Amino acid sequence: MKLTTNSILIFFGIIALVIMACFPVTLIAMPLLQPAQPNSVDSIATIQAIVTQTMYAATQNAPTSMPATATSTPQPTNTAVPTAVSYCDWVAFVKDVTIPDGTQLSAGEIFTKTWRLQNRGTCTWTPDYMLVYTSGDQMGSTTAVRLPGNVAPGQTVDVSVTLTTPNVNGYQRSYWMLRNPSGALFGSGNKANEAFYVEIKTKVELPHGTVTGALCYPSEFNPPMTLYFEKAGTNETIQFFIPENQNVYSALLPNGKYYVYAWAPGYNLEGAYTDSSGLMKTFVVSGGQTTASINLCDWSPNPHGRGQ
Repeated sequence: MKLTTNSILIFFGIIALVIMACFPVTLIAMPLLQPAQPNSVDSIATIQAIVTQTMYAATQNAPTSMPATATSTPQPTNTAVPTAVSYCDWVAFVKDVTIPDGTQLSAGEIFTKTWRLQNRGTCTWTPDYMLVYTSGDQMGSTTAVRLPGNVAPGQTVDVSVTLTTPNVNGYQRSYWMLRNPSGALFGSGNKANEAFYVEIKTKVELPHGTVTGALCYPSEFNPPMTLYFEKAGTNETIQFFIPENQNVYSALLPNGKYYVYAWAPGYNLEGAYTDSSGLMKTFVVSGGQTTASINLCDWSPNPHGRGQ
């Protein structure tokens, strides 16, 4: 049998078809279905283009002003706001109407102390409210007096009490407050609990004082003589003996106003404390003090007249 060229081609064609029938169709079609893969250079360029487009879009959509950077702001603490304090009964001291602090008075002297007070509270003071002594130096027997009338909140009132200075030297202070009808004490200050006071300086006068002076007798020696102290306006006279050759004197006398003269009986001469006209002048003796330079230098055989 002679094979021709056409017969050989047909034979190999049939064999090829049989082989293809033995493999899945997907293996044959896979290379045809996969898209072409770009090279690495094309991939990098594509990514850069995407980033550039994204940044451009973000810039176009961004707000014109940037938001403030968040910072840590300290939060205020819960500090309580102080509220105004008020009391029903409350005093505001205004001034001393009489007897300012430090006023000097004599021992046993009677005086009237007056304070000016303002009603700082919310309740009206009535005559049932009292001014009362609370502490310090008690000056006399008075310890409480009524207010003179009604005092509404905001009004002022003068309250007075009659007192007596103690029989001691130096500064004395007496504390006082107001008392409401319920018996509660109140005063001034931020808590309505401070007392107001009267302060005086007491001077105790002793009953006697001292007088000193010179005896200017017109001789080289002084004879014995009698010294007379005559209380002005009375007939009361106090005598002292002056021995021979004593040319100064010192005498303790009761408080008062006096004339003084000396009499030398053996020579009938009178020396006196006089003014420029030759009349005797007065001087004052104060308790505990010395009155000096009461000199007897005007000598005369005639008695001296009395001046002022």
